[in-house]
Amino acid sequence: MEIKVHNLHNGQVRVDRFLSFNENNNFRTFSYTGIAKPVKCKVWLPVSSYLIEHPKGVVLIDQMCHADIHQIKRDKKELSFFQNLINKPFVEIEDIVSQKLAKVGYKSNDIDYLIPSDLPSDYSRGLNYLKNAKKIMISDLQWSTEEIEKPASLATKKWNYLNVQKYSFSKTGIGPQGLSYDLFGDRTVVLVSTPEYSSGAVTVIIDNNASC
Repeated sequence: MEIKVHNLHNGQVRVDRFLSFNENNNFRTFSYTGIAKPVKCKVWLPVSSYLIEHPKGVVLIDQMCHADIHQIKRDKKELSFFQNLINKPFVEIEDIVSQKLAKVGYKSNDIDYLIPSDLPSDYSRGLNYLKNAKKIMISDLQWSTEEIEKPASLATKKWNYLNVQKYSFSKTGIGPQGLSYDLFGDRTVVLVSTPEYSSGAVTVIIDNNASC
């Protein structure tokens, strides 16, 4: 079985170094926001999504951004003053999701599985473009957490047009919580619960040599 993985680079984001490296274990404190800190305390990090060409389906990890983020950068507008203080994006037009997918020969309706590593944030606007993906995979743990913490975000119209498929983690011993979900049932694409960033976040393990 041959699996191809494309790294779709989606620009950069500037954050306080505490956010990316968790220095001094300050991830869950106010210091990670970087507010009132000088620029020298911040770092630019690459932002990427990954397109997986798998014999059992085309998988996109993370939803990228779309044209409105480019508009924000170009016109120096802000989605949210507080959000821009924490993580400021820098995205060129060639970094948006439609351009990146076209470069590797795909459109939104070619995606069999869209897997957000976390539920969409203000800077993950590509979800609007990817609404024709056949399945949008979100763990029931992540969904239930979002319902409790951010119920208003799930009530917006954008979710009415998405084919959200909820899945449940199994106790496999994989990852920090020992919880994972085998997407194809052959251990080639495994979604691992990695909740440090948020309670529902996942990391994806791809194995070209797994038994099928």
